[in-house]
Amino acid sequence: MSNLYRQNPALAGFRSLAGGALLPVGDYPAGCPEGRAEGRPTSVAAVYHEHMRVGGPLPAGCDMLRWGRDLPYLEWPSLGEGGTPLIELDAAGVSKLWIKAEWMNPTGSHKDRMSPLAVARALEVGAQGIICASSGNAGISMACYAAKAGLASRVVVTASLPKPVRQALATYGADVVVAENSLDRWRVMEEAVTNEEWFPLTNYLLPPVGSCAWGVEAYKTVAFELAAECKDGLEAVIVPTARGDIIWGIAAGFVTLAQRGQWNHPLPKLIAVEPFPRISKVIQHEAVITDHFPGSTRQASTAGTTATDQSLRAVVDTAGTAIAISDEMAAVAQRDMAKQFGIYLELCAAAPYAAIPHLLTQGHLVRTDRVVLIGTSAGYRDPVAVDATTLRVPA
Repeated sequence: MSNLYRQNPALAGFRSLAGGALLPVGDYPAGCPEGRAEGRPTSVAAVYHEHMRVGGPLPAGCDMLRWGRDLPYLEWPSLGEGGTPLIELDAAGVSKLWIKAEWMNPTGSHKDRMSPLAVARALEVGAQGIICASSGNAGISMACYAAKAGLASRVVVTASLPKPVRQALATYGADVVVAENSLDRWRVMEEAVTNEEWFPLTNYLLPPVGSCAWGVEAYKTVAFELAAECKDGLEAVIVPTARGDIIWGIAAGFVTLAQRGQWNHPLPKLIAVEPFPRISKVIQHEAVITDHFPGSTRQASTAGTTATDQSLRAVVDTAGTAIAISDEMAAVAQRDMAKQFGIYLELCAAAPYAAIPHLLTQGHLVRTDRVVLIGTSAGYRDPVAVDATTLRVPA
């Protein structure tokens, strides 16, 4: 197999989420250079030559490769990622309720959409390997796709990493580096990127931006798949959110479809669910996006003391909101979903279900709404299920 994958000829460059001049095709791990220099860090997104893109009906197919014409690469080291089921649930106070079963991706999480495109880019630029900071899902996904492509991988973790996750990383052949705490992982990553030519999958700078833009583009395919199935419209998508790669991708995907006449409904509200207030505080004008947001949680995959501009934009640009759901509320939802629907989710992935009654009470949802929950990962991956410890984020 060739170690290089075909870049999309329609890719014209990248642009800051804040707008501005077109940036050349390249890598922007710090986000928009101008925005960071001005103290307003934000991510960049791919821009395509519209005359080279194909309109018309959404393409048929069952995995993410059918969307190559809308992504930075036409092909990548695929394991059949994407095309996850949309499962209808009892409505729970709204007109229609579905869950997007992202836990059915090859390594068990939504990260499998991002990893293969980032791996393709790392190969193209001849990187030493690909590296990320992870509490589990991103590291396992990245290590898996790197192994598939014959590329070295390194995952920077903390000592709280569950043993089954560490075993999976070792089995894939990843180099596992243990950092002192959650934020110290980024210092370790920065040294590897700067001094050893490792390609970064995830953010490693403060204030943070999103993950590798080449990979984050793939989260648009969640919106593409929802649009193909929800032809009568959709009022809200509720997403577990930390630094916001997937929530931004879903929002951007619906915008893309609307611009091309492939989504003829109002944009669905994107609602961010977090374990303690971050984006929530920014929306309520109690903080700014570059602030530090200390807290503790067992919702490991959405823990962290930072927020990003891309998360805020996904919420604000779609008239959505953000809501904090405690560990206790998420645990009740986790048990209820397992017993009622046979769906066992990671604690943070169950939190959107817990959010529904509160969103109804606050007026962010109404009973006639059609709503999708994003089920990012199954409960078998949850550190709580393994060792019942609390992941504490440094203040």
